[in-house]
Amino acid sequence: MKTLVVTGGIGSGKSTVCGLLASRGIPVYDSDARTKDLYDSDPSLIPALEAAFGLALRREDGSLDRKALAAKVFGNERNLSLLEGIVHPKVYADFVSWRDSQDERGPFVVFESAIFQQKPLFHPLADRVLLVEAPEDLRAERVSARDGLSREEIRQRSRLQAFEAASADAVLVNDGSLDLLAARVDEVLQTIWNNNKNNSNMKTDLSKILTVAGQHGLFEYVAQARNGIIAEALSTKKRTALDAHSRVNTLADISIYTSEGELKLKDVFLALKEALGEEQAPTSKSSPDVLKALFAKAVPNYDEDRFYVSHMKKVIDWYNELAQYASFDFVEEETEETEEAEAAAEDAANA
Repeated sequence: MKTLVVTGGIGSGKSTVCGLLASRGIPVYDSDARTKDLYDSDPSLIPALEAAFGLALRREDGSLDRKALAAKVFGNERNLSLLEGIVHPKVYADFVSWRDSQDERGPFVVFESAIFQQKPLFHPLADRVLLVEAPEDLRAERVSARDGLSREEIRQRSRLQAFEAASADAVLVNDGSLDLLAARVDEVLQTIWNNNKNNSNMKTDLSKILTVAGQHGLFEYVAQARNGIIAEALSTKKRTALDAHSRVNTLADISIYTSEGELKLKDVFLALKEALGEEQAPTSKSSPDVLKALFAKAVPNYDEDRFYVSHMKKVIDWYNELAQYASFDFVEEETEETEEAEAAAEDAANA
């Protein structure tokens, strides 16, 4: 049974997202609510806490004195770490037991947690991670209406939460109506499990393959983030956040000059593949004569006055990276999804 972790900061709407997932029949484990339940249902938990802190933490009826516990850990990082060291393994075991009981209910379950990214203990649970985001002012407005907190209190809580969009498999921006959020949830459900880059049968969408100025290699568009986009390096699968100042281009938008006009990279790659046949492609470190000979064979009408050896080196590097980590079976028609990726890349490049 696979696990989708849903995380996000205060006011982002991750609980609303989980509610929408639950309405679609997907089992959801609310780690915050379940932790509170464990204080009452796990008979070993309160004694362990009392032994750790050296004081009584029970009310007259034997239940946990939550105020006394909160007073012990509030503002004390050492005590908070001690508490988490006792409670979090219990939550981990409880989730695993719960997840294993859901086999007949669907292809995956959801683990809802605001602290997932900050707690490495929970990282092995995730098969995919969905980060829910929203603009800061909108999050503050939601929390103020829900909890009655001041803007300063909300900012203080937000500062304690750090979320790395690049480490998520998908980012869902919750900045509109409930209907829009529901549509975005459905989009995530359609795509988040189809992220196997090692599948040689997958088509390559050049409108999602990116070059980034100042960075080596190619990247693939993953998702839109609050201030730019999330991209994944083709070779290492390492994710990075590209902000509005990053100079990003898609391979679909790059052409080379020929005597008859511009030729799209897709057609250049296919021409190179045909010209090479069973031979291995040269590298960018090959001699200029070798590169010129290959391009003369593949694209005999390339414009020598505007398409230089330095350009050939870039193209051959891209060709070799696609050959190793993607395929030359290219997507032919643009879809709404690819247009969105191009728009996101253009925003990151030109904002």
